[in-house]
Amino acid sequence: MIHPRHQLLACGIAGMGFSWLTAHQDPRCASIIAAITACYAISYFVLRSTNALQPAKGTLRSADEAEWRSRILGTVNAVALTMGSVACFLEWPYDPPTEGWNGDIWSHPGTFASLFVGYLQWDLLWLLWHSRDHYDPSSIVHHSLFLAITHYVLSGTYFKKPFAWLSFTELSTPFLNARWCLAAAGQKTGKAYFLASLGFAVTFLATRVVGYTIGLIDMWLSADMWRSRKSGLVGLD
Repeated sequence: MIHPRHQLLACGIAGMGFSWLTAHQDPRCASIIAAITACYAISYFVLRSTNALQPAKGTLRSADEAEWRSRILGTVNAVALTMGSVACFLEWPYDPPTEGWNGDIWSHPGTFASLFVGYLQWDLLWLLWHSRDHYDPSSIVHHSLFLAITHYVLSGTYFKKPFAWLSFTELSTPFLNARWCLAAAGQKTGKAYFLASLGFAVTFLATRVVGYTIGLIDMWLSADMWRSRKSGLVGLD
């Protein structure tokens, strides 16, 4: 079990890191990131206070109640990013083609990557704060890596095309969360659970296996467009 002081320390360090990274972004990115992180925090406390969209109090363990609220917000983020991926795909083809890899123009990937960072910052803070009941090192590492990568992408609007594929993978998240909620509510034997599981399996394979593969092939075939451009990494350009 993790001591509460360690939870508070971890959240404090993470919060300072997020503030520093956000402050060094383009002002448009920074304002979206800060606003979205705050919105998710406020929304979580509203859900906690009202018990909206949740089973009756006492139905679940307190740890599961907290995770249920977290998954509601995760679903909101997933829907927003899935819709955003469509907007990103509709920007194709880029003119010039290099704009899809090392951009100079603000467009949909900048907006939705900022939304993504705002959510990830909130969710990582949630994971750290609830680490006594939900110690999940794999998710902490996952979120930390994606935060670092997405902050980097935003710092120079790099890799617009891969971000479209990345955000499209969130299509499977609502099915995953619905499946978890049904299981937590003791409804694993019904038709709804089967449909949620089927939806998750199909969308996971379609987006995270097929979609990622297509995106990686595109990166490989377009290597000449991004290998020779500035990296944005201090000391490497």
